[in-house]
Amino acid sequence: MAALRALLLLLAVGAQAAIRFAKEPYSQDALHGRSAILRCEVEEPAHVEFEWLQNGLPIQDTEQRFKEGSNLQFAAVDRHRDAGSFQCVARNVQTGEEARTANASFNIKWMETGSVVLKQPASAAEIQPSSTVVLRCHIDGHPRPTWQWFRDGAPLPDGRGTYSVSSKERTLTLRGAGPDDNGLYYCSARPRAVGSVCSQDNFTLNIIDESFPQAVVVPEDLIVTKNEEAMFDCQFAAVPPPTQEWLFEDSPITNRSKTTVFANGSLLITQVKARSTGVYKCIGHGQKGKALVLKATLRLAEIEEMAPFSPKVLTANQGHRVSCACPRGVPTPQVWWERNQERVPTAGRVYQEAEQLVFTSITEADAGIYTCHAANKAGEKKQELSITVATVPKWVEMPKDSQLEESKPGYLHCLSKASLKPTVTWYRNGVSISEDSRFEISENGTLRINNVEVYDGTMYKCVSSTPAGSIEGYARVHVLEKLKFTPPPQPLQCMEFNKEVTVSCSATGREKPTIQWTKTDGSSLPSHVSHRAGILSFHKVSRSDSGNYTCIASNSPQGEIRATVQLVVAVYVTFKLEPEPTTVYQGHTAMFQCQAEGDPVPHIQWKGKDKILDPSKLLPRIQIMPNGSLVIYDVTTEDSGKYTCIAGNSCNIKHREAFLYVVDKPAAEEDEGPSSHTPYKMIQTIGLSVGAAVAYIIIVLGLMFYCKKRRKAKRLKKHPEGEEPEMECLNGGTLLQNGQTTAEIQEEVALTNLGSSSGASKRHSARDKMHFPRSNLQTITTLGRGEFGEVFLAKAKGAEDAEGEALVLVKSLQTRDEQLQLDFRREAEMFGKLNHVNVVRLLGLCREAEPHYMVLEYVDLGDLKQFLRISKSKDESLKPQPLSTKHKVSLCTQVALGMEHLSNGRFVHRDLAARNCLVSAQRQVKVSALSLSKDVYNSEYYHFRQAWIPLRWMPPEAVLEDEFSTKSDVWSFGVLMWEVFTQGEMPYAPLADDEVLAGLKSGKTKLPQPEGCPSRLTKLMQRCWAPSPKDRPSFSELAAALGDSPADSKA
Repeated sequence: MAALRALLLLLAVGAQAAIRFAKEPYSQDALHGRSAILRCEVEEPAHVEFEWLQNGLPIQDTEQRFKEGSNLQFAAVDRHRDAGSFQCVARNVQTGEEARTANASFNIKWMETGSVVLKQPASAAEIQPSSTVVLRCHIDGHPRPTWQWFRDGAPLPDGRGTYSVSSKERTLTLRGAGPDDNGLYYCSARPRAVGSVCSQDNFTLNIIDESFPQAVVVPEDLIVTKNEEAMFDCQFAAVPPPTQEWLFEDSPITNRSKTTVFANGSLLITQVKARSTGVYKCIGHGQKGKALVLKATLRLAEIEEMAPFSPKVLTANQGHRVSCACPRGVPTPQVWWERNQERVPTAGRVYQEAEQLVFTSITEADAGIYTCHAANKAGEKKQELSITVATVPKWVEMPKDSQLEESKPGYLHCLSKASLKPTVTWYRNGVSISEDSRFEISENGTLRINNVEVYDGTMYKCVSSTPAGSIEGYARVHVLEKLKFTPPPQPLQCMEFNKEVTVSCSATGREKPTIQWTKTDGSSLPSHVSHRAGILSFHKVSRSDSGNYTCIASNSPQGEIRATVQLVVAVYVTFKLEPEPTTVYQGHTAMFQCQAEGDPVPHIQWKGKDKILDPSKLLPRIQIMPNGSLVIYDVTTEDSGKYTCIAGNSCNIKHREAFLYVVDKPAAEEDEGPSSHTPYKMIQTIGLSVGAAVAYIIIVLGLMFYCKKRRKAKRLKKHPEGEEPEMECLNGGTLLQNGQTTAEIQEEVALTNLGSSSGASKRHSARDKMHFPRSNLQTITTLGRGEFGEVFLAKAKGAEDAEGEALVLVKSLQTRDEQLQLDFRREAEMFGKLNHVNVVRLLGLCREAEPHYMVLEYVDLGDLKQFLRISKSKDESLKPQPLSTKHKVSLCTQVALGMEHLSNGRFVHRDLAARNCLVSAQRQVKVSALSLSKDVYNSEYYHFRQAWIPLRWMPPEAVLEDEFSTKSDVWSFGVLMWEVFTQGEMPYAPLADDEVLAGLKSGKTKLPQPEGCPSRLTKLMQRCWAPSPKDRPSFSELAAALGDSPADSKA
């Protein structure tokens, strides 16, 4: 029983140890000299070792053939060594079991070159004319290649009767070979696997037959000068003697006045001209064989002018090479260099190498005039080269630390010398001062500060440079501050009677000055007047306090200075009677009352429709009464508008505004006769109108109050601090103010002012005033498309003045969408109400037909985005103007001032970006609203919630909650600053729109600091991007911060 178990165990072990091949070597093609591999792998490689056999014998590893793992690797297959069969043997070292693969072999493809040999006759000496010549090609390979025979480089075509080709024997048989068969014979074999191979040692067949013409004298190519003679020598030999002729342009040459053919075969050409040049053929004819043609070319000698040299400046103590371009000529001219009419040698410190002038180490003594000569048979040409040797500047007088007096000219010296006049550049705090008009740099390098200021006390650097190098010098300036008032006191100042008033006086100097106040007449100050630290305090101003007062500032090194101030005691202007809004019928009389008091007695003026009303130029129906009232008789709708009473004296001015509304008489009233104009009916009509208006106002105010409560509750959820976001009037906005859009509130206010049609009448008259004739527009080019329609550039006649033409921007309304039509009207109203140097002006409206046009101011350089890109461009054809940090700050400041004006008018832009600002050649920037979202700047807009929005310029609350305000414009302004300092790059350029949106939601997306942007301005941008709108600065703060920002802040 135990024996049976042992037997079963052995069988089980044997079954487990059976060797099975996963990969076996197989027969394959191989190229002689190329690598190959035979693979052998088993399923269970544990305890298995491999051995390779060739023709049954073990293979030893060599550099060309070795075992790599279980595979057999061939670095270069050899057709002799690697012929035969290969077998892989796998052996289990524990059980001793062995398995063998089937035999595999290589089909080795090879090709060996060889020579062309003479097979028949036995030697070349035995070759006779008209005998048979057999040539054999000793190129062989596997598989058997195909052969091709060549003579003198040309393939021998098949099917000729004079020779035959045997592929089997690899032979070429020439039957009846003669001199016509002479030439160099070689063969080429083309195998199926590799490229063609040519024979190495080839055979030259040269059969001599005396009856064939043989060249004895071969004519040579000739180059002669014009009108010189040319002689071609040519001679043939044969038995019997050959005949000979000359051809020129395939026409026979005979003895003429300028050509002579001699008996010995030579050709003489006298007075060679351009028409004589070309190829001449000397032809020999024998009794047998082909005619022998010998060619020679006749050319006229010529040489072109040499290209002139530009003067060269070479750096001293360095090696230099100067090339002289050889002019084209026949024959090729010879080139050499001369200095002082002597040839430059071919060796030494200064030498000539081919056509180059070489300086191994140039010195100042090598400077001067060098001449390049080129000559041939046609003549000689030359060009002079001026070489200047530049040395590094040396100091004559270095800049020195200096003390300069304030308000006087100051000088810093920087004197140097070199072989070339050095170029001097001055830097102030590392910034070049070449563009600053406050400084002048003289020819010798001295810096003049025209008027020394306190802030000129800093470090200056002078750089003196030539092409050979530069030197630097530093000087620190200490400004000796003068004794001065900061600021100078105003010479005439007013004090309000019976009020507490202070008058300030401050000064600075090299030492802190002492400041005192005295009365100019020498009398002492009254008891209720005191002064301390330069502040003169009046505890209660009386009439007797009028007079001249002197502020004295003094210190020991500089003495004293004085400033006299005349103080005037006045009663400031107050209104006793203020003008009130007035509504009258057309043709009736309107009166605005205005009375003011003060000491001196105030003078009253009136301003109507933004113009001062001059009493001497008023229409007869408009009068300003002695008591200050304004009376307008027989009023018309043209008189509607704002009227301002201005009351002022020498100390202050105050004004009050009131509106005049002119309405049409009711139709019923116009139809009745004079007897029906009863006071009762008038009172009844007015009472009903006022009652309806009051009721409407109450309803509107109730709705506003209700909506405000709902909105406040909503905001309290968003703002735990209870702070309410700013409410602003929007340009085509959706921002709610007390539950209503601002446009709706404005329309309601206009209606409720009169309770009648006067508001509509007023708006209609305003539109008539802005009307611009469509026929005065001449289209120049389309700029692009926006939400409203096409935006194009046009010439407008009479836009700026009555006669001239102006370049204008025209936005067209080509949509039927009611919301977009409303937005278009709101945008026109916004620009119509704005008046600022940094905001484009609305010049007119074309509404008499469709499409409606909005005519806006345009400036010459187009939008700011393109201007920034061009200034960054390296394309010289665009003539880019580099922008300094100072220029970039100026651009941002102007946009901030324009946006400050928008925000003061309670308008929100909603699409502030560089593409929506215009810039002039004087670099004046104007905020506009091109909004070319459809084509030109389509990539800068993102389709979100059925609208195209400038996603990369918008804050999170505007994108996600549709909440726009001045503070959302501030965020966009920060992105615009980033555009200016990157010169027009796309914000978040590496990110897709969806990634930008996700970043805004998470608050993790940030714009990087622009290269070269001062850190102070980067921090200002980051304040604009504060997550909470209330933490962002106002445009007034931004304009002030940018105005104070120095261009050379530390980056």
